[in-house]
Amino acid sequence: MQTVKIAVFILMFLVFFYGNYIVFLKLLSLRKKPNTEPVDLMRWLLDFKKGLWFLDFSATTSPLLGLLGTVIGLIMAFVELGRKGVAGAGEISGAIGLALVATAVGIAMSLWFYLWYKFFISKHHQIKEELKIKLLEEEYEETKTFVNA
Repeated sequence: MQTVKIAVFILMFLVFFYGNYIVFLKLLSLRKKPNTEPVDLMRWLLDFKKGLWFLDFSATTSPLLGLLGTVIGLIMAFVELGRKGVAGAGEISGAIGLALVATAVGIAMSLWFYLWYKFFISKHHQIKEELKIKLLEEEYEETKTFVNA
């Protein structure tokens, strides 16, 4: 049971590490946004959207991983309580406290990734709307030139 608890914490660490790697890449990508041709911006938007699914996935599953860690920790604490009896209550309360840390970490990770996911999605929509305006302005200029000719 101890190995399962360690595996849950390792999984939470991997999700946190990879999710922050994606956040870092997206922040770099925002700085390299092309301002030239609409086609380049469309390609950039498609590329920018890649990987955001993992932030959404992390925001959704992190509390569940934390809860799983808590449940496993509580099971281990109660098994230990059954084995040692009331004499080991101090150790058991420490184990229960540690188990609850898993839930707190899961909720914190969820909030972290949810905020970044919403930020990047809002940036994606904002840039897409700017692209639409740019394309409409170009079309308007072409139509105006055609009508005046």
